[in-house]
Amino acid sequence: MADETTGKLRVLHRALAARPNEPVLFADLIREVWGDDAPAQRLPALRTLVKRLRRAIPDEIVTDVSGYRLKVRTPGPCQLPADLPDFVGREHEIERLERAEGGVVTITGAPGVGKTTLAVRLAHRLRERYFDGQLYVNLRAFASGPPVTVEQALSGFLRALGVPQGAIPATLDAQVDLYRAQLGGKRIMVVLDNATEDLVEPLLPATPGCLAIVTSRHDLPGQLRLDVLSDDAAHDLLTGMHVGGTPEERAELVRLCAHLPLALRIAGANVAHGHIEAYLDELRGDRLDVLEIDGDTAVRAAFELSYRALTGAARRMFRLLGLPPGADLGLDAATALAGGDPEEQLDELVRAGLVDHIGERYVLHDLIRLYAAATADGDDQARLLELYGWYLRTAFRAISLVVPETKLLTEPDLDGPSLEFTGRDDAAAWLEEEHSNLVAAAIAAPSPYSQQLADVLRIHLYVGRFEIDNALVFAAALRTARAAGDRSGQAAALFGLGMSSWNRSEYREAMLRFAEAMEFAETKTAVASIHNAAGIVLLEMGDTNEAIDRFTRTLALRRELGDERGSVSVLGNIAVCYGTRGELRKAAEYMRECVEVGTRLGLDNHRALMMDNLAVCYFELGELDLALENSVEAVRLLEGQSQQRALANALASLARIRAERGEVAEGLAAARWCFEVAELSEHVKAKIDGLVAMAVLEPDQAAEHAGAAVELGRKIGYGPGVTTASILLARATGSMELIDEVLADIQESDNFMDHARALLARAHLTRSAGDAREALAAAEQREQAKVAADARELLDALQR
Repeated sequence: MADETTGKLRVLHRALAARPNEPVLFADLIREVWGDDAPAQRLPALRTLVKRLRRAIPDEIVTDVSGYRLKVRTPGPCQLPADLPDFVGREHEIERLERAEGGVVTITGAPGVGKTTLAVRLAHRLRERYFDGQLYVNLRAFASGPPVTVEQALSGFLRALGVPQGAIPATLDAQVDLYRAQLGGKRIMVVLDNATEDLVEPLLPATPGCLAIVTSRHDLPGQLRLDVLSDDAAHDLLTGMHVGGTPEERAELVRLCAHLPLALRIAGANVAHGHIEAYLDELRGDRLDVLEIDGDTAVRAAFELSYRALTGAARRMFRLLGLPPGADLGLDAATALAGGDPEEQLDELVRAGLVDHIGERYVLHDLIRLYAAATADGDDQARLLELYGWYLRTAFRAISLVVPETKLLTEPDLDGPSLEFTGRDDAAAWLEEEHSNLVAAAIAAPSPYSQQLADVLRIHLYVGRFEIDNALVFAAALRTARAAGDRSGQAAALFGLGMSSWNRSEYREAMLRFAEAMEFAETKTAVASIHNAAGIVLLEMGDTNEAIDRFTRTLALRRELGDERGSVSVLGNIAVCYGTRGELRKAAEYMRECVEVGTRLGLDNHRALMMDNLAVCYFELGELDLALENSVEAVRLLEGQSQQRALANALASLARIRAERGEVAEGLAAARWCFEVAELSEHVKAKIDGLVAMAVLEPDQAAEHAGAAVELGRKIGYGPGVTTASILLARATGSMELIDEVLADIQESDNFMDHARALLARAHLTRSAGDAREALAAAEQREQAKVAADARELLDALQR
């Protein structure tokens, strides 16, 4: 009977899965399952079968009016490492741990006892229960390189759960809130490997039905303290590794390896092809005469004998592999570290059980890495510096392809071996693959590599919105540069911290950092870069006079340096300033020149930004066809790039242009897209501009949209956004007090883009022909054709 029911469940599942996410009629399902032998109570029988199927599959079965619908779950992330094929023993431990229904499972024990191996085996056994995803992080709390911070771990989990990098908050509390919101209603397993108690709490899922598996050398609440392998399990492990010898020899090998899985695996790799007797002789003699690591003589002895058995070249490679601070190493980086092709030596190390080859990466157990690093000599340490130099040069070449406008404040030696890339996509893929290793290198490297790597990574971290890594990298760079008395390194680190503050719309903090950076800047390139960034922040704060002064200084320096690319970028910034001041024809002239030069130099990103600004300029001039043409092209160019914040800005412009043309549906679509991108990239400024567009597109909700824009704008100090939104809010609420406040602010800031619009709003409120004429005169002075037309229309109405 059970087999018959199981068969019916399979048929029912197949019938629903044939039309996923579509309702399948009750009658059709009954016919598929029972054919001509349907029971008398057909619908109750089908309901019973569906109830059983719901318990058996991860997908959701939804009841519709006339049938059932299979809602297929989107496959969740699976970050689990591969399970060991020769796993042995631990049956009682696994049986106990498998009974866990959500909550936390903690596995503790001495180094080399097999905590990670057991955790990974358990995770693979339980993964079907946690069908929404399995997350894994090695926190490296006991490794020789920098440990993974809670913020870095959460950032990785959030990306795996589908949160774009730009939408990951910078603060720990906000990250934890978002993480737990992402887990809400899901069944997800989280494996926290090599943890300490202070790292665990924020990473634990609070959602019922989720499971956390934690491993640690330290005692933790509710732990399963793992002991060494039993005699039988140890012998099974050696048998699986094809270790020969007499029963007595094998028993002695188990005893001398203290029943520890790590020691046994390394010993087994050395004697799998015979020579067990000679190996035992050496192991007996070296039990008390080995390099001391964590007090575990058996493991140390296995390392020592395996190391001795290597060829000279493989020994050198092994020592070198213990030095890099990252969690793993690719073949290209290993080649740079070795100074030649290391594949033969790496293969030898893999065969000896000292190195794991996982995909395209080479990984060492933390204990083995410590041993390898401890055996390294001065020549090996010099090769580590060569690796840092290779990372520096390769990262610079990759980032220069991805963001051609890259400028350095330090002056690293970029001559030397590095990878060559076939194009932008190839470079971007390498940066993604090596991101964690580059960050680890920048944090751990000595001077000048730490500050120079940070300088090279600055634009990559800024554009990618890697706020957590940004803080770690530039804090480390600043410490290293200060300790070394490196002025240019301090300027670069402070500039990077300022860029990070700007990225978070913390304008005042950004300006403080830029001022500190300027104190240490010693090259024209550094001074120009800092002035330019400060000018952009000042522009966004509404201080156009000071912004133009900064940009003018930048332009002079760029031209002295013969930097055409840098010069055209600054010209674009000056153009935006003129536009903000209401000098629209002058702004448009600059912008058109920038678009032409950007096209000639192949600067698609800069061209897109300038076309967006030019669209705004044409919008103000009332040339709406040209405005729309440039805006649509800017969005098209930016859509295929990684700069989501620029795309959000362009979409806000497009929404406003559509609104002015009376294209409400298209405008609303652009505004919603803008909000989506702004939300994902945490770009508050674009969200404010989008709200301004919505206030125009939805007049009945103008007060709500404009009020929200004003509140957000004041919060981050975005002056132009506050001004534009306040005008709309005053119109919607009839507030003379607010419009007078806006006019006073405009006079004080010299930000005249919205002057005529504010005067027109005042005229609407006062119903004064004199105010309307003043608005018309201001609009005509700045050639704001649309505002002028609206002013004339109001004036005509008032004079009738």
